[in-house]
Amino acid sequence: MKNPLSKTPFLFLLIPLIAGILLQYYLRIEYLSIAFSLIGVIAMLFSYLIVEKKQFSFRWLFGVGVAFFLFGVGVSTTYYSQQRSSFIYSGQIKTYEGIVTDTPQDKPRSVAYKVFLRKEQKYIVCYFGLDSSRRLEAGDKFVFEGEIQPFKNLGDFDYATYMYNQNIVGSVYVSALSWEDLHQTAFSLKYIALRYRQKIMDFYKSLNIDSSQAAILSALTLGYQNDLSDDIKQGFRTTGTVHVLSVSGLHVGIIYCMIGFLLSFIRKGTRYYWIKPSLIIILLWVYTFVTGLPVSVIRASAMLTVFCFSEIIGRKSFSVHALYITAFFILLISPFSIFDISFQLSFLSVLSILYLQPQASALLTLKNKYLRNIWQMFTLSIVAQLATFPLCLYYFGTFPTYFFITNMLIVPLVTLITYSVGIIIFAKMLSILFPALIVYLCYLPEKILVVLVSALTSAISFFERLPFALIEDAKISLVSLILIYFIILGTLIFLLSKKAKGLIFSLASVLILFTVQIYRNISL
Repeated sequence: MKNPLSKTPFLFLLIPLIAGILLQYYLRIEYLSIAFSLIGVIAMLFSYLIVEKKQFSFRWLFGVGVAFFLFGVGVSTTYYSQQRSSFIYSGQIKTYEGIVTDTPQDKPRSVAYKVFLRKEQKYIVCYFGLDSSRRLEAGDKFVFEGEIQPFKNLGDFDYATYMYNQNIVGSVYVSALSWEDLHQTAFSLKYIALRYRQKIMDFYKSLNIDSSQAAILSALTLGYQNDLSDDIKQGFRTTGTVHVLSVSGLHVGIIYCMIGFLLSFIRKGTRYYWIKPSLIIILLWVYTFVTGLPVSVIRASAMLTVFCFSEIIGRKSFSVHALYITAFFILLISPFSIFDISFQLSFLSVLSILYLQPQASALLTLKNKYLRNIWQMFTLSIVAQLATFPLCLYYFGTFPTYFFITNMLIVPLVTLITYSVGIIIFAKMLSILFPALIVYLCYLPEKILVVLVSALTSAISFFERLPFALIEDAKISLVSLILIYFIILGTLIFLLSKKAKGLIFSLASVLILFTVQIYRNISL
């Protein structure tokens, strides 16, 4: 019987890496990492020493060696991440030298800065009083005095673990008189990117739109949500469209389609076709840069880079390979990403779209291209929500009732808004050559942008006010989460392969889920 993992080799590499990460995170087995890696290397070397007659019988040995080696690598990289998240709290006020590593966030009574301590090689959060004379930017160096304290949980939310997984070890309050600006800027590609992102946000504020619309633009195109009001954020959560506020695969996909459309004059099969995927790769990473190099955008751009590179070398593109390759290298570099909610949601949604959306779309054949596009958007929203709603219940305990309708409206609006911003930026660039035409070049795109943003906020407000728009207090346990995914998996196996085993597996999972829920209710 042919190994199913042979068609997706990077999935085979991904499984032992994830296993090593999880076991080290929960069981702390770092002392075994070298042993696992050595066993893997020995097994791989031994597979080449087997006599030719027996090589076929022992063909599995090299794969086992790779699995053991990657398991050890997963343990080691997780251990180093755990070391970065550890810190000895002295309980005393000390002097530290720090570098601002992100755009400051305005709080009700302070300004929060993510700071890298140069000597300690640790990340912390500094809360500056509102009376501080100067606002620091990404890359600025400063000296301060304070007592670094561990994070405390916020109600039911395990805030301490969340910050631990971000490799941030603690927080400190910095008064106006306890810090000094060194008037030096650290050089880093990340800091430069964040400064450019700030310039773009300032550009949005200079347009003929109000502050709330500028804040929405910053969130939709750059992923910067700090300027959004709580009411606007809640509206997106209620309608199941909060994902459009976090720049990720959706936005990178829109940019990818936009660039592909602009370069459509380069025909596939021609001698110079390689220029098109090469330019797409370059422009995608330019967009990643101006958004401040967030992990979610890097992840999506890396996936599309693999996809474009496969076109350059003439290999048949298979997006699932690109997804597994991207996940492998992200977890190899940053193993704590597996605990990141955005990573889990984006990976599962893309995986669901790649596997299920073609089958779901094929259920209904439509000749009219407009109806076909609507149907494809509908099925895409359904399969994405099918993969992610159990996680949303597990983490947030909420479920947006009208998500399939709102996504069909909001996603196209976000696409048009992104296109409008691109046209405005292009018009601004033309105005450098023809400064007298700046008013005429930007007037219509800016008016269209205002109309689109207003339509977006109106749609969010309308659906938010509908009855039963959001199901709340539906938080589930980890066991229930796993069982719900078992139910979905078994049902899909039954529907796609027509095998009764899938239905039996699904019904058994339903029975166990009901039993678990009844037991929990009795225990309460």
